[in-house]
Order: sequence, then structure tokens, then C-alpha cells
Amino acid sequence: MPPREADARGQVLDLPPERPPGHEPPGPPVHTARSSAPLRSPVATAIVACVALAALSAVVLPTVPSYDPWAWIVWGREIVDPHLSFATSDGPSWKPLPVIFTTVFALFGGAAPTLWVITARAGGLLALVGAWRLAARLAGRFGRPAASIAGVVAVLGVALTQDFFYYMFRGTSEPIVLATAMWSLDRLLERRHAQAFLVMVAGGLLRPEWWPFLGLYGLWLWFKEPRLRALVLVGFAAQPFFWFVPPWVGSGQPFLAAIHAQEYNGDLGAHPVLTALRRAIDLPTLPVMFAAAVAVAWTAVRERDRTVLALGAAAVAWIAVVVVMVIDGYPGLERFFLPAAAVICVLAGVGVARAAVVAGGHVAAALARPEGSRRAAQIAALAVAAALIAIAIPFASGHIATARAQKPTADRAVKILDQLSAAVKAVGGHHGVYPCRSSFAAVNHSAQTALAWKLRVTLGRVGTTMRQPGLDFVGPDNSIDGGPAPVSRRLAGGELVAQVGVWRVLRYTRPGQSADPCVGG
Repeated sequence: MPPREADARGQVLDLPPERPPGHEPPGPPVHTARSSAPLRSPVATAIVACVALAALSAVVLPTVPSYDPWAWIVWGREIVDPHLSFATSDGPSWKPLPVIFTTVFALFGGAAPTLWVITARAGGLLALVGAWRLAARLAGRFGRPAASIAGVVAVLGVALTQDFFYYMFRGTSEPIVLATAMWSLDRLLERRHAQAFLVMVAGGLLRPEWWPFLGLYGLWLWFKEPRLRALVLVGFAAQPFFWFVPPWVGSGQPFLAAIHAQEYNGDLGAHPVLTALRRAIDLPTLPVMFAAAVAVAWTAVRERDRTVLALGAAAVAWIAVVVVMVIDGYPGLERFFLPAAAVICVLAGVGVARAAVVAGGHVAAALARPEGSRRAAQIAALAVAAALIAIAIPFASGHIATARAQKPTADRAVKILDQLSAAVKAVGGHHGVYPCRSSFAAVNHSAQTALAWKLRVTLGRVGTTMRQPGLDFVGPDNSIDGGPAPVSRRLAGGELVAQVGVWRVLRYTRPGQSADPCVGG
């Protein structure tokens, strides 16, 4: 059935049939613009703009990686530094794509941490752009105001997804995971199959949940796009190679990432599956979930838009994959559901836009004067959308409060780690802490990876328990640094060597041994 629209007198008119999906994306013309000049492409422009904004953010906002990113930065340096061994046994789970980036960034020395945070933030900004494009595309056939409404709602939904701003401030991989979700769908709907597949390959190097989707799409391309078979083979081979070979070299254990994931149960409680499902539902705000459900239901009953239904099915499928992995022993953390949450936000944008357009159509039909009724319908649609967003704000208050808290938290993290750097300098830097090859140091759990970077050592030489003679960097017990390293009863001393800000550096030796030349400080 062709689409229909109310004219200025409220009469319903049949419009020309739409082109098949993929031939001409609905919505603003910017989605179909192509040019031989790379920077005139809206996609290339978006990438350049997001990288530039991310770089600017590193100047004006607190920039400090969290625990996992510091480990990736350390591993990247180990790969390029001939004086360091490549060791992945200690620290968080291995993730290939971040280490590919940090290996390149290691060539820039001390700038590597900042370069990685810029990369992660650029990914987050690209995720927002991708969410806008997808939502505007799906709602664009209802008119330009509908496309704008859908885009705004989708961006707000993703930005207010639980912990999004934490991920952006602290350089985690989740913003890039969101970007791969949004842009793989964008490229797929544009029928740019090679680009869509490459984005999925990148996603697969971040999260194993991508693998079923990557496998199915690759098989489809194998038969439908024979020219891309070589690309499919390379993309498939990249997954086991980058996931299993480096940790095999660095630890002797190819399945190290899976082992680390299964060792941490994620506080799933007595009913892991129910807990995981609750986390998936709680990740977006309640109004976003409701609006997405409205969009899918409306489409299923009234319009049968296969793209909207497919996106809804994709979100459910992602959640199902995570739940199956939970059954297999994986932790099922909230962030594992982020791609599904982002798709739900896009569908919410479509739902709000559709509701606003319907309300605007009723206003147009109620007007007696034909002139201006179309304009009135557009204004009414925007007013309804604004009202719906305003109604949703109280339901998102917790997420908003969490987002507002991230800058002061990041400011505090920068201050604490700057003081840790000063404490390292106060005890003589690397040579002061490690006078011998057997020398040891320990620190609060969540500061381990950062201290390893500052001391230019592998993670194994910085413990999270004080298990042998050495220097113990004792910081505050908080959400940024975790608790201080527990001290083995076999050690004696605890002599204060230096104190800088919130950090104390203590020297521990063996009982009855007043001095040890291999204990730093």
C-alpha cells in the first residue's frame, strides 16, 4: 500500500510509492549524498568532525583512562618496546582492537594514553551520529520534522544510556562498540556491504557477541556478493588470529580472555539469567523502552516496515546471545547489552516521531482554513515531541545524575593519578622502585595498570597484593583506585618511604631482615 498523508484540508492523499529500501534512503538528503571528493562525503565529514571534537575534549575536559584501557596501553608499549616482554597473564581480559590502536600509539611515547582516550571518545561521538542517521532515515518518510524528532530522541536515548558518560570520560571500549553497532546498520541499509562487513569485523574484535551476526552476514555475502569472498575470508580469519594468538604468545594461554571472563561472575546472584535480563531492560530509560515498543507494535500492525521490525529482532537477538553466554558462565554485565540498547534508542526515536506526526495530522484535519494547516501540523508535531521528551525527563533523572557526576569524578581521577606520578618520582622512578630484576611493587587494585605504565614495567611486576618484599603504593579506598593491596603476613616493616597527596609509599622486607638491596626506595 502506498504511503498516505493529510493535505491542507485534512483529506488523506495517496503519495507515490517509495523506492525499495537501500535505493534512496528516506529522510534528509544528507544520507544519500555521495561525491568523488572524500571530505564532501557526509560519512567522511562526520568522522573528521568527531575526531576533531574528541581531540578538543582532551584539551578542555579531564582525560585519564580507567583500569582496562591502561592495560591495553601497557600491552601496546610492550609490543613495540624491545626492552619489555609481552605479558598478558595479569590484568583485564584481552581485547584485540584496542591493542591494535595502542600499539600504533605507543610509537608516540607519553602521548599514547591521550591518543587512546581521543579514539574512544571519537567512537562515542560517531555512535551518536550513527544513531541520528538511523533514526532519521527510518522516520524520514513521515517528513523532515519527523526525521529531526527521531534523530534527537535517538541521540538523547544513547547519551542517557547507563554509564555512557563514564565510558566517554574514561576511555573504555564501549563507545567504540556502540559506534560499530550503529554504523554497521547504517552501512547495511545503504547497501555498502564491504563497509558494513568491515565495521562488523571491528566489532568482532571488541566483543565476541558480534560473532554470530558476523558469521551469518559473511555467509550471506559469500553467496550474494561473490566479489567480496576474499574480504569475508580475511574478516573471518582475523577473529581467531587476533583473539587467540597474541594472548597465546603473551601468556601461553590462547583462551585467556574467556578464562578471565568466566572467572568473574558479574554478581549475577542465584538467578543469573533473570539478573542479566533485568540489566538489559534497565540499561535504557523506561520511556525509551516504551517508545521503542510502540514503534515496533505500530509497525507490525499498521505499516509492516520490515526495517523497523528487523531492527527490533536484532536487538532481541543480541540480548539472547548475551543470555546464552551467561548460561555458559559469562558475567552478563550491563555494558554487554549496549548495542541492543542503542538499537532500542533508535526505535524509540521512530516511535516518538510517529506519535508526533499522527498528533500533528489530527491538528491539521481539525483546522477549518486550509492555508497554514500543514504548517500547523508541523508545529503541533514538534510540540508533541517536546512534551513527550519533557514527560520522560523525570524517568531519566537517575541516568542524568550519573552523567553529571562523571566530570567531577574524572577530575578527581586525574588529580589522584597525578599524585601517584609524583609519588613514583619521589622514590626515584623506575630505578628507585626496581633496583634489581627481582624487585617488586604493589598498589591499590584499580591503579595497577596505571602504575605499570608509569613505571615502564609489565603488569606482572605490579601486584594487587603485597606478596613479597618491595614497595607498596597505598592510596585511598574508593571507586577510582579500589582497595589497598592486602599485605602478606610473611612480610615485616611497612616503613614509610614517601608521601605525596593521598599516596603513601611503604617498604616491606622479610622478618628479621633490616635491609634488602633489591627493595626499592
